[in-house]
Amino acid sequence: MKGLPTPFPVMGEEIPAEKLVPVDLSTDRTGPVVEDPYYGLKYWVDLTSQDGKYCCYGGYLEKRGIYTAGQYVKKPGSARNIHIGVDVWWHPGTPVFAPYTGKVHSFAYNDKPLDYGGTIVLEHRVNDLLFYTLYGHLSKESLSGLKAGVIINRGQQFCRLGAREENGGWYPHLHLQMIKSMMNFSGDYPGVVAAKNRRIIENCPNPEFMVKAP
Repeated sequence: MKGLPTPFPVMGEEIPAEKLVPVDLSTDRTGPVVEDPYYGLKYWVDLTSQDGKYCCYGGYLEKRGIYTAGQYVKKPGSARNIHIGVDVWWHPGTPVFAPYTGKVHSFAYNDKPLDYGGTIVLEHRVNDLLFYTLYGHLSKESLSGLKAGVIINRGQQFCRLGAREENGGWYPHLHLQMIKSMMNFSGDYPGVVAAKNRRIIENCPNPEFMVKAP
């Protein structure tokens, strides 16, 4: 979105921009299906990160073949496989920071297999621009004591990445999404959609600049 000042990097200043490397999980790279999303993702992330030397990120508008659970494929021809956020793969327990000052809009523990796990949505109003940021695959502890309306300042740590057992079953990472309108969603918002769902796609600008902020 135009008109926004430089954000605080969501992974903090301990992961500098030069340590971030892009990873491509689109179908033409990984093949049509990864049978086990945890180990399938681990393979590609470990390969790109040189076994943890670098922090991998990416995924905005990628067409991915890793979404095979029932909530992603309701009927033939309706597969949700377009990823409309940015993922950052790093260790469980890693702190996450607010890119801009805002307040807690909503939060939830989305406990279905391959769902978000711990999820927090922040509401921001910056330079008269209203928008939201969603943080998925967090630890359960991140939700403890949280209340809607609580102010979170720019650069403030407010949650941590979750382990596989609490993040929906995924290889540990942050799902970061920027949203113009929450459309009555609370503690949740689609992060993967069918290609034909232009309304949702256009409602979610690329949040990559919040990851690689200088």
